[in-house]
Formats: sequence, structure tokens, C-alpha cells
Amino acid sequence: MDFSHFFDSFMPFIESVPVFRAVLGFLLVFFLPGFAWTLVFFKDLHVLERVALSFGLSIALVTLVIIGLNLVFDLKINGANALLTIIVITLIPAGIYLFRRLRNRRAGTAGGD
Repeated sequence: MDFSHFFDSFMPFIESVPVFRAVLGFLLVFFLPGFAWTLVFFKDLHVLERVALSFGLSIALVTLVIIGLNLVFDLKINGANALLTIIVITLIPAGIYLFRRLRNRRAGTAGGD
């Protein structure tokens, strides 16, 4: 299964601005997935602790999930599949976090999560 045709329209823009590509790639691989999971699992972290933990979780999650999908489902490791995988492992905890916040807000708890 190859998702590269979905991203063909975005690649010329991203490749024409290498600084944008580097910053976006850094955030997607090294920060956002771990940050999203820290919001789900760790409620009482200070900002510096959350940022530090986000880097470690992101590196581990992205690497393990991409290699796991390659081994289990024989999914090719390429840029488009990696990007789609990273987006999914970031959106799942973001959805869980938002669902919990909405549920707590409706229940009338102060401060949300």
C-alpha cells in the first residue's frame, strides 16, 4: 500500500522552501506525537518536563510504529507513509484529550483535565 500519490500536490511547495521543510519535519518527528501522548497520560507535568518527555516519546513512538507497520503489514517505509503514520499517531491522542476535556466541561468539573 503506497500513499505517495496523496502528497504529490504538497511536495513542490515543501521542497521549494527547505527551512520550512526542516522545521516541519523536526516538529512532526521529534515533538508533536510525544507532546500529544503526554497530554493524555500525564496530567500534572510542568511545561519543561512535558517538553523533555515529548522528545523521548516522539522518537520512540515514531520509530517503533513505522518499523512495526513495515514488519507486520509489509508497509513500505517512505516519506509519504511515514508522514501519514505520524499524523495518525498524533491525532489519536489529540482526539482522546479533546474528548476528555469536553466530557469534563459538560460534567461541570472546574479546570478541565
